[in-house]
Amino acid sequence: MNTQHYIQQETNLHTHSYFCGHGTGTIAEYVAEAQKQGLKLLGFSEHCPVEDNRWNRSRMALEQMSIYEEDIANARVEASLPILTGYECDYLPQYRSYYQEIGARVDYLICAIHDLSLELEREYSLFWNTLTKDDLHRYADLYCQALSSGLFLFGAHPDVFAYNYHTWDKEAEACSRAIIECAVAMDVPLEINANGMRKRKVDTPLGQRYSYPISEFWQIAKTYPLKVVTNSDAHAPFEVNVGRKECFSFAAEAGLSFVSYELEGRNLKVVSS
Repeated sequence: MNTQHYIQQETNLHTHSYFCGHGTGTIAEYVAEAQKQGLKLLGFSEHCPVEDNRWNRSRMALEQMSIYEEDIANARVEASLPILTGYECDYLPQYRSYYQEIGARVDYLICAIHDLSLELEREYSLFWNTLTKDDLHRYADLYCQALSSGLFLFGAHPDVFAYNYHTWDKEAEACSRAIIECAVAMDVPLEINANGMRKRKVDTPLGQRYSYPISEFWQIAKTYPLKVVTNSDAHAPFEVNVGRKECFSFAAEAGLSFVSYELEGRNLKVVSS
């Protein structure tokens, strides 16, 4: 079986469609747009629903999972580039075996933390709440648990805590170092995410900056042997490659280099560039 090699400029593995409820576009529309924009590898990573219906406002229903996976399989037949099936999974320890079962039937999983979850009735979104110093430590702990699970191809937007934490202080640095050091120890890449560049800029004591990625996080990252990927995090077909040039410029300015992917059949793995 032939092994294909893909550099980051040729790929997008962080893609959302109408299935997530806050995205638009069908699977077929994304595939058509990826072909039009010259991508050579496209992966879908829809937000993964869980059995207790947590996060249901931004997830497909459980019964839609088979439809989502079938839509991708159908699109793959006519596509001129490989199309992979994945999920973006918000990690909590109680879902580990569930995610493991899903990962066994799809091509890849990625991890993220969008909500600080304490109990089912007591959690809050990183996007809708100002974070405290304690929240940063809770975020780092959850993110490191995800990276340590052994389930995920890469960690998505690890610096998303900056969306509602606008001061670079000792807590922000400690949170960043914990995540980066865990990623290195577990040999899991972290993602520079273009969607944060498309969001509103935030005002900080040092002026405006992207919601994420944040320079301070990645300036620390470059001092470690960290593997780095980048994706559009598209929520509409036209976004499938939008913001990638900015991500590559951001990485170059930070002195970061990217890993690549190898694909044999539908067996995907990260390799050094």
